[in-house]
Amino acid sequence: MRPAFRLFLAAAKAGIVPAFRTVGQFYDRGDGVKANQEAALYWYRRAYRHGSGSAANNIGCIWLDRGKLSRAIWWLKRAVKLGDEDANLNIAKVYLRRRNNLAKAEEHLNKVRKSKRVTTGSKEEARQLLKELERPR
Repeated sequence: MRPAFRLFLAAAKAGIVPAFRTVGQFYDRGDGVKANQEAALYWYRRAYRHGSGSAANNIGCIWLDRGKLSRAIWWLKRAVKLGDEDANLNIAKVYLRRRNNLAKAEEHLNKVRKSKRVTTGSKEEARQLLKELERPR
């Protein structure tokens, strides 16, 4: 993975926009390079500024992992606006984590379930979470 990282980093530094998000992912996951969330955020933001919804989703996930839920929601909503409908699943997870607005969580889970532009994995996870919400407490 190290040679691939070097090639993508060179492309990103040369201004090749599609490489920005990929370099962010290398840093985020630690593939071919030492994991570095600050570097990942830098490259994801550059990709976001060029219209990448998935980069905004990834930024939201980093903030979600750090427990910065309001900041995570802010980024995840931008991801949805840019066409990354899978981000609705992550928005629902924030509302479920907070336990303060289960109706909003359900709304976002239903958006994922009904969308034709989300991954099969997201649809399945949304379906499972909706089932859990229906169970009596």
